Parts: sequence; structure tokens; C-alpha cells
Amino acid sequence: MQKIFWILIILFSSTVAAQESAIEVAQKKLNSESLTLEEAVSYALKHSPSLNIEKMKLEEATLQIKESRLQQIPEIYISGNLRRNLIIPATPVPAHIFDSSKPDKEMMYLQFNTNWNSSAGVNLNYDLFNPEKWNSVAQQKQQLKIQEYDVQISEEKLREDIALAYAECVIAEEQKLMMIKDTIYYASMFNVANQLYLKEKITLTEKNNIHRSYNESINSYLEAENIVKERKAKLLYLLGKDVTPNNIALLTLQEGIQDLLKKMEQSVFKTTILNNLEEIRQKEVVSLTDLRLKSTLMKYAPTLSINGYYGSNYYYNDFSLFNNKYWRGNSFIGLSISLPVTQSFRTSNEVSRLRLQRQMDVEYLRDIQNSKEKEKINKFSLLEVRKKSYHLSRENWELSQQNSETSIVEFEKGYILQTDLLNEQLKMQQTRQSFLQSAYDLFCILISLKETKNM
Repeated sequence: MQKIFWILIILFSSTVAAQESAIEVAQKKLNSESLTLEEAVSYALKHSPSLNIEKMKLEEATLQIKESRLQQIPEIYISGNLRRNLIIPATPVPAHIFDSSKPDKEMMYLQFNTNWNSSAGVNLNYDLFNPEKWNSVAQQKQQLKIQEYDVQISEEKLREDIALAYAECVIAEEQKLMMIKDTIYYASMFNVANQLYLKEKITLTEKNNIHRSYNESINSYLEAENIVKERKAKLLYLLGKDVTPNNIALLTLQEGIQDLLKKMEQSVFKTTILNNLEEIRQKEVVSLTDLRLKSTLMKYAPTLSINGYYGSNYYYNDFSLFNNKYWRGNSFIGLSISLPVTQSFRTSNEVSRLRLQRQMDVEYLRDIQNSKEKEKINKFSLLEVRKKSYHLSRENWELSQQNSETSIVEFEKGYILQTDLLNEQLKMQQTRQSFLQSAYDLFCILISLKETKNM
């Protein structure tokens, strides 16, 4: 309600003094709880959900290295079981083995188990050499490097996005203030036109033209206000703050167009390394593919492992586990080797795929390098054009403001018609829009080439 009341005061003020006072109130309102670009970037680096996700991925990559290292240590575990044999199987054996008086062909049946049996002991498994695990730690370390570059790239991208969104908000606010001034100007003209029409000094057509221009100025203001809300919502989203009507209303920016450009010109900004980061990251991707290719080639080698067991077995027809005389010791240690045969066919296909992947990674790296050089040349060339266009547009706007002020004086003295005055005001609006567009274009090229430092 306060905003609506504030807008109504500006739109319908009948005197120039009241209108100028409303502008001062608006300016004070815009300056409350202001946010600098540095503060916006610092806040976003701490609260941006997308950046926090990349940081958590980095932490996850660190934990994966620990997991790979733990896979290299011997596997030791305790095992145990308890079995109740409901039916004990019998095995036929020659009877003469146990009784020499029995015929050779006579068989007897022996049970090789008891009603209860159990086992408990410590097991050992350790791969002396396992192609599946070979070089796994090195691969995870390489993956960690890539993730570190992903975090840095995300940070630099976030800085650029915040700077651009901040500039968009600044330009939108500037456009909104100018729309307010236009509305005040046309409101004053409409007020004067009504008085002149009542005195029959102007025609109805002239009065209606003023009324139409006044209505268009209100509509332009409402559109400008909506653009400001959209730009602020985008900035809040990038900052990682809740996008609510209340937060949009409270968000105000301290720096204007000239302040931002001055910061850049005074080297508050430094040359970005975003493209270099992407190139370095891609080199690490190629190295990771090389490691994976070497690891895959090792799958042709056999697996050599050692295993052992130390424990005891229980056999008795009654359940009496705590009677030591029914437990019999059991332990062993062994060495095993496993040579892949059919698995080699899958390994061969995997090697071919990784070699193709490496070629693609190398080509992508070459593409990044060429693209970086091309963009560098184009952007620095375009920067000079944008700077010249900005200064010329600013000069044209200042000249249009002078012409508009002169037209007002000439109209008041009766030297020009009201139509000429409106045409001059329209020209000023067009040059102003051209100035804001040139400022935005300059911001875009500067932000793409530079990033804020110490934030």
C-alpha cells in the first residue's frame, strides 16, 4: 500500500514543487538498505545453491579417494555359522576297509556329520595384484583435480552472472526513474493543457494528444516497474536468497551506471581466467582418460591374491557348544591366481572405446583453445566499438536533454507549437533508450572479459 500511495503522489501531483519533492522521496527510498556489487558477489559465493552443490561434489570426490585407498588394505572379517542337520546323508564305502572279513563287493554306509555342527574363525583376503583395483587411487585423485576446476569455473561463472544481473537491475532502476520523470512531465503538461483548453487557447485535438501521451507514460512506467521486479527476482535467485515479494521490495542497489563503469576503468576488475580454467580442466580430463586406458590394459594381467582362515569347527549330536572337547581347530593359508580368458574380449572392446574417447577429449581441448583465441580477438575488438558507442549515446542524450529544456522555454514563450514540444520529448526518450542500451551492451562485454577481485 505504501508503494501505491507513493506512486499516486508522483503521478497526480499538481505542482512542480510537489513533483520534485516526490522524486526526492523516491530517491531516498531507493537508497535505503543498498547493496554493492562486491557485497552481492560475496553473498552469492556463500549461499548460491548451484555453487554449494559443486563444493559438495568436491567433498564427495575427496571421500572417494579415501574409499579407493581403503580398498588396498587386506580384508579381514570374522565369520561363524550354526547348523542343525535334520537328516544326515550317508555315503557308501567298501566294507572290507573297516572289516577284513567282509567280501570285497560288500558296501556299508557311513555318516560323515553329526546332528549339530558349527564353525567360527577369522578370515583373510588380500589381493597382491588386482587389475580392477590397480591405479584406482590415481584416477580418483585426477577426478578430484577436475572437480576442483569445476568449482573454480562455477565461481567465476557465478561472478559474471551476478555482475550482469546487478547491471541489469541498475539499468532497470534507471529506466524506472526516467519513466517517473516522464510521467511527472506529462502530468504537468496535461494539467496545463486542461487549463488552456478551458480558456479555449488550444483545440480538443491538442488536449487529447497530451492526454494520450500522459496515459502512455503511465503505461511505460508500469512496464518499467515490472521489469525492475523481474531483474531483482533474477538477482535474488542468483544470490541464493528466497525470491519473495518482500525481498524484492527490500532489495536496493547502491551503485549506478557511472559507478560500475568507473570501477571497471579503475582496475577494480581484473582479467578473467574463466577460459583458461576450462582449458586446464580439459587437459586434466585427457589425463584422466589416459589413466583409465592404462588401467584397462592391465585387465589382461592375472589376479594374484592371498587368502587364509583361522578358526575351529564343532561336531556333536547334542547341542553343547561350550564343551571344548567337541571343537576341532581348523586353519589354512593359500595363494590363488586368476587368469582372464573370455573377459579379455570385453577388455579389448573397452580399450578401443577409451582410445576413441581420448581422441574426442583431445579434439575438444583443441576446440576450446581455438574458440578461446577467436573470442578473445572478437571481444577486444568489440570492446572498443561498445566504448565509442556508449560515449556517443551519452553525448546524444545530453544534447537531447538540452534540446528538450530549450523546447519547453520556447513553448512557454509561444515560439513553437505543442506538437513540436511533444516531438522533442519523444526524441529525448529515444536517445535515452539508446543510451541505456549502449550502457548495457558495454556492461556485457566488460563482464565477459573481466571479473571482480577480492570478493
